[in-house]
Amino acid sequence: MVMKELLLPAAGLALLIIVVAATIRVVVRKLLSGVYVAGEVIEEAGRAKAFLPQPEKVEFIGEKHTVLRGKFWPGKSDKAIIVVHGIDGPSFEMLPHVAYLHQAGYNVLLYDNRGRGESDGGFSTLGYLEWLDVLNAVSWMRSRAEVNPDKIGLHGLSLGAACVIMAAAKDESIRGVLAESPFISMTIMLAHIANRLTRIPRFLLGRLLTIVFDWSLGTKLRTVDPRAAVAKLSPRPIFIIDAAKDQLFPENTARTVYEAAGPPKTFWQVENAAHANCWHTRPEEFERRALDFWKGVFSDDITSHPMPAEPGEPEIRQQEITDPGTS
Repeated sequence: MVMKELLLPAAGLALLIIVVAATIRVVVRKLLSGVYVAGEVIEEAGRAKAFLPQPEKVEFIGEKHTVLRGKFWPGKSDKAIIVVHGIDGPSFEMLPHVAYLHQAGYNVLLYDNRGRGESDGGFSTLGYLEWLDVLNAVSWMRSRAEVNPDKIGLHGLSLGAACVIMAAAKDESIRGVLAESPFISMTIMLAHIANRLTRIPRFLLGRLLTIVFDWSLGTKLRTVDPRAAVAKLSPRPIFIIDAAKDQLFPENTARTVYEAAGPPKTFWQVENAAHANCWHTRPEEFERRALDFWKGVFSDDITSHPMPAEPGEPEIRQQEITDPGTS
């Protein structure tokens, strides 16, 4: 009788735990399956689209056999750039970048990350699979007859910036990386955002949220660490762009990633820009700096071309292969 009296509450508690856990898993995946689209993104993307020719619709297989879909614009040269959007997506937020890159002669691939736009996958994995998807995008780009397989660069925004850094760290043939608003690591990001919402200490939240998200998404988010990966890029160039008024990331986040990188590297902080809004704040200057960067990246001798700046402009450059900590 005593055993039955103990078993019933235990079974009830176990059932409750299972229901709560399953609910949390469903809620987390639901939260990461939505797409936020800002009004200015729609407007600016629409304008950019008007200047672009009709693209080729493409698809390729990402991690976990996920079908990823996007668009490809053949260029006038054999150089190519893969453009990767942020967590909210979908990819058309990056059309302004596609426009000036294509007009400059580059082959450009823009695709929807998993769980975004027209791609399969259901939900975002916060970078855990997305950076591996970038490598699959690179493989697809190398299969194109128009593209020199040794002349491929990566451009990423926010989560996309983190993913292109990690992908380039793995694939040493990537020529260079432009990363706007990269974060330090996903575990730090989760703790920071949760702390802002609840004021619970970050060290407690970070561990708890990592466990919850890893279980819910089937991930290991501690491996999503652009700061650790960025040091592996040198001597290939990286251009990190930071939003001075970033309302999402902790202060000096992008600069911390920059400081972890080896040369040649460039850092530009855009005054009055909100998170992932640097192009919208300074479109003409952004495009000039980006195109100057890519010109140097694809040069036979990168040291013969300056990184994207003019004398006296507010940026940091490091060309020589020296100790990264001295910049």
